[in-house]
Amino acid sequence: MNDLKSRVIGASTAFNARFDKGVELALTDYTKIATVIPSQTSTTGYGFLDRFPKIREWLGDREINKLQNHNYQIPNRKFEATIGIPREDYEDNDYGKYSPVFEDMGREASEFPNEHIFGLLKTGFTELCFDGKPFFSDKHPVGRGEINQSNLFSDGTKANGSAWYLIDASRALKPLIWQERTKPELEAKNNPAESDHVFMHDEILYGIRARGNAGFSSWQLAAASHKALNTDNFNAVYKMMTSRKDHQNRPMHIRPTLLIVPPSLRQQAYEVVLKEKIDGGDSNINFNIVDVYVCPYLE
Repeated sequence: MNDLKSRVIGASTAFNARFDKGVELALTDYTKIATVIPSQTSTTGYGFLDRFPKIREWLGDREINKLQNHNYQIPNRKFEATIGIPREDYEDNDYGKYSPVFEDMGREASEFPNEHIFGLLKTGFTELCFDGKPFFSDKHPVGRGEINQSNLFSDGTKANGSAWYLIDASRALKPLIWQERTKPELEAKNNPAESDHVFMHDEILYGIRARGNAGFSSWQLAAASHKALNTDNFNAVYKMMTSRKDHQNRPMHIRPTLLIVPPSLRQQAYEVVLKEKIDGGDSNINFNIVDVYVCPYLE
């Protein structure tokens, strides 16, 4: 038993090292469009998201921007992934083969928000944001609701069945939020003498546990279109974003930085903003105006 226990302890130390290596190698693409915000409770509120405070000339009393205007909350969810390793593999000194599995678990622990964040882009046409409208909508109320603004450029048609998205990811608060309650941790039930599971099932358990959730931030920083991705439509969406004004009718200085497309629209995206010369040899005025991210989670 002592020999088995020492092997399990040694293996767990090695597995933790490979898990940490996987965390370091992870592609956390969700941070391109989502701000990571720590959470200290089961649910965190973001009712302030309709205000972008601006400096003005001080005449008379201060003008106080009221931040708590909406009841928009993001509840934390719990996530897990668990594997079992047969006890015999420790007895037979044949557990080293599992090291790559733990490295992949480390990658997954850091990358799993990708699916949830980019998934919000797909569901943003129906899921509601802080103002009670779908995140991508042509009826976002501004100010006291006297006027509506749009971040949806669509006429009902679809480009290859897929939408494309233009994002201003230059600000501290990006258009989406990854709310982090508990960072992913690798836990083990690996004491053969004390674990009921080892006794009953003759296997050592390792699992990831995390808490958090994805949610919407400011719709003003994102736009979506189902129209064909071409120069004219790109320019229309770009103009819609850069000309946006706040509740006091002042320019918001939105500057799109990222074009997000599914793999099916990769060629069109490259032709619109990454091709230096257009047909006939003329200069492309949109050349490198934004970065392009071909997102596998959108297909």
